[in-house]
Amino acid sequence: MPACLQADGPETEVEDWMSRARGALARGGDDALPLATRALKADPQGADENLQMSFALFWGGHFEDSARYMRRAVNADRNLLLARKALSNAMPANDAGARLVELGQAAEGDAELCFLAGTMLLIDQDRTRALAFLVRAEELAGTDAQAAILADPDAEDRNRLRGEAALVEGDWSDAVRSFTFAALDAPTIAEHYAGVVIALSASGDDDGALKIADTLYARYRPVTLLPWLKALDVPPQLLLAAAKRFAEGPGVKELRLGALLYFAGSWYQSARETGVRALLHDKLDDFVHDLHGYMEEQGLSEDPEPVTTPGDTEVPPETPEEPAPTEATLEDARKQIRRGAFTDALKILDGFVSEDAAPAVYHLVFVATVGRGELTDALTALQAWFERVDDAERTRVNALRELFASAQLFDQWRQQITLVRDANPNQGLPRLLNTYVEITRGRFSSARTELVVAKIETPMHALVLGFDRILAKESFQNDRTPDGVLDDPSPKALLGRADRLFRDGDYEGSRGAYLKAMEADPTLPFLTLGLLRCYFALGDYDSAARRLTDLFKEQEMEQKEARDFVLLLDVGYDNLQKFEEHVAALKQECDERLVSTTPWLLYGVIQLTRTNTNYVTARDALKVWYDNDRSKVRDPILVKLYEYARRRAS
Repeated sequence: MPACLQADGPETEVEDWMSRARGALARGGDDALPLATRALKADPQGADENLQMSFALFWGGHFEDSARYMRRAVNADRNLLLARKALSNAMPANDAGARLVELGQAAEGDAELCFLAGTMLLIDQDRTRALAFLVRAEELAGTDAQAAILADPDAEDRNRLRGEAALVEGDWSDAVRSFTFAALDAPTIAEHYAGVVIALSASGDDDGALKIADTLYARYRPVTLLPWLKALDVPPQLLLAAAKRFAEGPGVKELRLGALLYFAGSWYQSARETGVRALLHDKLDDFVHDLHGYMEEQGLSEDPEPVTTPGDTEVPPETPEEPAPTEATLEDARKQIRRGAFTDALKILDGFVSEDAAPAVYHLVFVATVGRGELTDALTALQAWFERVDDAERTRVNALRELFASAQLFDQWRQQITLVRDANPNQGLPRLLNTYVEITRGRFSSARTELVVAKIETPMHALVLGFDRILAKESFQNDRTPDGVLDDPSPKALLGRADRLFRDGDYEGSRGAYLKAMEADPTLPFLTLGLLRCYFALGDYDSAARRLTDLFKEQEMEQKEARDFVLLLDVGYDNLQKFEEHVAALKQECDERLVSTTPWLLYGVIQLTRTNTNYVTARDALKVWYDNDRSKVRDPILVKLYEYARRRAS
């Protein structure tokens, strides 16, 4: 007798919790909420399950919890609500009506309860009253994309529109808020994360921008994101500083974000160049390839020209904080070597190396490559230098020591050679390099000893022959003790010298000493204040205003009250008459530039913070600044000081 056929499957029937939950709620059973909970556990992201949970909580009078699950249901499938025909199909009609009345009374002034009332009324086919509650929900929340789209399915996302407007205006905090809400409402749209990234970058929150950028790259689609970025119309200057900051970063993440910011600001050539540097780190980076492909397809290849807006108000010149050449010089390379920054020095020197380069270039390259431990390259540079100079320069004592700020730094540099030599005494390369080092130290006997191994290994090398000829001369048979080279003054000594020069009235010398102290140790206290005082005394008010902005950051004035700001510019003067003369000169500048901003803001802040505070004068000066300032976003700290002066003056 043939065996019975039996289908494979579970031995017991799987519970249909969703059907049971619907049935229980429809008849008003006490088990409606537990069954809805079981159904939700089976599929926590399901639209039907979240909607059923919202119904059960609404029927039980738990309106706040019901609203939360209703939002989850709408987020999962907005059309699900429109498919329902009446609340009476989900729960007893009398109970539904009573709960709607109760909810309507409780909803006033509560955005979430208004949202719940609007959705329940939509389900109950009462669209007129539903729209009133949904509009009220959006008004109370400021922006509520879910409520707006339920009220008008064809409406744009208002959070996104508000965020785009905030980006154009440079209101970064509002842009972050708006795009964050937009991302919460629609978490799969990459443009929302891009808006957050741009706003965080422009506001200086680099770490936050890099974190959100990871989500952006995981969710973007080139056909939507790149046209959106191109159409943003953010003023290029608003993103330039952030883009430069990331473009100088060490890794592919920073470079990728720098390219994005350049692109969003319409700096297309800079975006391409930054993207190329990113590809050197990761040649398969999808985002950079998509970006380059889109720019090539659209013919986007140029950076915008600087634009000046005609008008009466003077625009502060776009100059570096300190006067400096636009291109690095050999002196800049020497400064880097002087403090032991050999990599930075080599980056500068790369632009000077050529067949007809000056001998000093190769000499500095030799020092920088030794400092980096690249002895083979150092030997090549030393030979190029040796062939271009005479014997007097080849044997000049202290030629290496004088390049370093201290004997300690020089000894640390020498160890790059001696450690390799001691590890392998029979290797000629480090000994040949050390031959030159010993000659500059006046230790000719030691130089001859070092040269022995190099002569055995490479007897016909040009440097071996040259040093052997020099050391054979009679004038090099006895060692010579070179004159000592003094160490550079310590940063604190430079700071003290700058203070003394200022009190003596040598403002230019004081400024130079402050800058040297800052170069040696930028963490020293009162450097910014000292430079501000020098620029003020010299009449360079634009530079003084920039230092004032730096001082705001140092004192963390964003988190403090206006009365906490400390300047006390007059305290640095031994002769207060000099201070009054400089204040009078600033006031004269203000009177001659009635529609300017910089002199007036500087004059107002000085009057507000001097020992004998003059609140009325400070208020009047800052009011002129406030009225003349046409920037889209005023400095919030200056506005805070202006409001403080107004209150105290009244």
